Amino acid sequence: MCWYVFYTPRGWAAILGEKRTISATVLPTLSPLNIFLYNLQQTGRPTRFVTMDDYSIAVITQIRKYYEGVIINHWDVELDLSAQPDYSRKVLEYVYTIPYGTTRTYSEVAAATSNPRAARAVGQAMRRNPLPLIIPCHRVVAQNGLGGFTSEGGIRVKEEMLSMEKYNLQKSNAPLF
Repeated sequence: MCWYVFYTPRGWAAILGEKRTISATVLPTLSPLNIFLYNLQQTGRPTRFVTMDDYSIAVITQIRKYYEGVIINHWDVELDLSAQPDYSRKVLEYVYTIPYGTTRTYSEVAAATSNPRAARAVGQAMRRNPLPLIIPCHRVVAQNGLGGFTSEGGIRVKEEMLSMEKYNLQKSNAPLF
């Protein structure tokens, strides 16, 4: 597996994958490229740059389009969640199905994964989500607010992503479900 590093309208991003299987994503950051690359290199995996005119990796094209305002309802990937504990994997697989522009509470996710008292465990699974955006942990919120978000930029990024999705849906008149 290799890190594929690419630029989006929101900054540098990366996926860790091989062919159609991905095991990690890094959300776009405006951090300087040398710091971004240094952090990726600490994983011991090789890196490859993907130019703006390279459309050979479908998921990278989709991520770029997402940040350009395109509604993405299906990611062209196979998820590698093999390193996740059983319950976290179950939570992540459920969250993967949350539609664009909609949210679920931690409690709703816990109930949907047959463990209605596990809202905190859902929060921990979201905190350790190896595939943010693809597995849209930004769509999981607290009952009385946004909850947390561990990506660079924190809760502000979560709020921006949710606002962008709602705006794009309204602009396109697409159905919520």
